[in-house]
Amino acid sequence: MSFRKLRNYVTLTLLDRGFEVENIREDLIKAFQKDLKVNVWISYKDYLEWFDPLTIIEMFDLMNVDAFIVIAYRASFLADEILHSLDRARYWYDIFIDVKVYSVDISILEKAFEEVINNILTTFIEKVSNVYKIEGICPSCLNNLILLYTWEFNSKILEGKVIEKIYKCDSCRIKIHRLEKVS
Repeated sequence: MSFRKLRNYVTLTLLDRGFEVENIREDLIKAFQKDLKVNVWISYKDYLEWFDPLTIIEMFDLMNVDAFIVIAYRASFLADEILHSLDRARYWYDIFIDVKVYSVDISILEKAFEEVINNILTTFIEKVSNVYKIEGICPSCLNNLILLYTWEFNSKILEGKVIEKIYKCDSCRIKIHRLEKVS
């Protein structure tokens, strides 16, 4: 897949999932949904040139995001390198960056990218909540489950239109992400 097609696919997928998208650079996309801020870095390099940790933080604008997605051929390796740089920033400069770093391998892009977005929305449910409704019983503690998020989109995993719902139990803090296929 060409770089331009890859960037367009990522942008369209984020828009389909309810994000507002801003292309910062050719390889960096910034996405917003309510209070959630996500940066997506698309890299055709399978290595990260060693930089001062402050340069990496500035280069990817990691001070101002909740989640950072790396899309590459060796995405896990690059994500580990970024996390290692963030650790160095904490030890060398006493700067703590609270960002979750996710990796998406280009060879399984469609399904992996959807799963990462699902994980991000579930992790940061308080920042993207668009509904508040008691719906069901918690399977863990038997208290009320609260529906905090619902969205309809085209799923690559389930190959069709789905309704996404994220639930949370205030008592035991369990979060449940469900996809219901629309007939």
